[in-house]
Amino acid sequence: MRLVLTVIALACARLAAQAAQDPSPPAPAPAARVDFEKQIVPILVERCIKCHGAEEQKGDLRLDSKKTLFPEDQEAWTVQPGKPDDSELVRRIGLPVGDEDIMPNKGEPLTKPQQELIRRWVSEGAEWPATGDAHISKELAARVLPKIVFELPSLDAEQQTKIDAAVAELKKRGAVVQQVAQDTKALDVNLSLLREKVGDAEMALLPALAPVLVWLNVSRTAVSDAGAKHFAALTQLRRLNAANTKLSDASFAELATLSHLEYLNAYGTGLSDDGLGKLAALPKLERLYVWQSKVTADGAKAARGRAAKLQIDLGDYAEERLAAAQKEIAERDARNKPVNDVCPVTQKPVDPAQTVEHEGKRIGFCCAKCKAAFTKDPAKYADKIVLRKEEPK
Repeated sequence: MRLVLTVIALACARLAAQAAQDPSPPAPAPAARVDFEKQIVPILVERCIKCHGAEEQKGDLRLDSKKTLFPEDQEAWTVQPGKPDDSELVRRIGLPVGDEDIMPNKGEPLTKPQQELIRRWVSEGAEWPATGDAHISKELAARVLPKIVFELPSLDAEQQTKIDAAVAELKKRGAVVQQVAQDTKALDVNLSLLREKVGDAEMALLPALAPVLVWLNVSRTAVSDAGAKHFAALTQLRRLNAANTKLSDASFAELATLSHLEYLNAYGTGLSDDGLGKLAALPKLERLYVWQSKVTADGAKAARGRAAKLQIDLGDYAEERLAAAQKEIAERDARNKPVNDVCPVTQKPVDPAQTVEHEGKRIGFCCAKCKAAFTKDPAKYADKIVLRKEEPK
């Protein structure tokens, strides 16, 4: 017996020594709290404050200061600190694409990571630090566009007379001709609104504007390769929108002398890989839209190889975005679906619009009155929650 006890004691000592030498791994550190200024402000400035700021307050909502988001009347709060499921702002940013109440209601919806960041921020108490307002003001000021400056050639009296005559004739034919800014003579000519009424005759009026014409829109017009020959004279042109026209590589070859051209929209045109290769040689061209043209993915890749700064939009992301949006909607619907079919208060069928989160599960109720009763005293009804068969307990 003494021998057995000795063996047991030695074994225990060895186990204790091993435990001291090989301690258990530490528990994982808790996730860091959402940083309002670094993570939330960029979303507000980029996607929200344009419609909910000092200049415009859609729905009487402002998101550019703490006092406007959290006014004295708490019933007006669209963010309920610590309660993301009761926050109207959180609900609206999570609505499906196409819903009239979705926020933002212009452009793409917030990405899933952006939505989750805002949800976490609200769940953690929606902290708005004392420096928050000033930080937003600073970020907004940094986004103010700089003054537009064009280094245009000086004009003599004869040139100005020709420009004035061409502008008058274009306006007479229905074109929109205007200065790009008040402090510059640079002109923007838009012929797209006239569509097929505009053809090669109107193109012949453009060379007279060459010293000051910087932006030109001939999209959806009846301009042909013959009329596009006048593009070569537009030596100050920075932007050209020729989308949905019948222009071919021959027309785009006329742009070879446009050393200032930065932007070209050739969507739905006859531009091919051959024409794209020549455009890639333009020294300042940065953005080129070629969706539904004859440009191929291989042709675009080759052009990018010759001009690294050139951004070529093939429009091939549309299907990917749609699939991602559909997946996100399905996941959100599944997450927001109540785990029960019968109201725990009245035993009537639940209304999917009347839910509350309880112990990590979304509980449904037949009406707002039952939802309020459960929220007031969850313990009274908790044992009456009947989960659907497919829901884990």
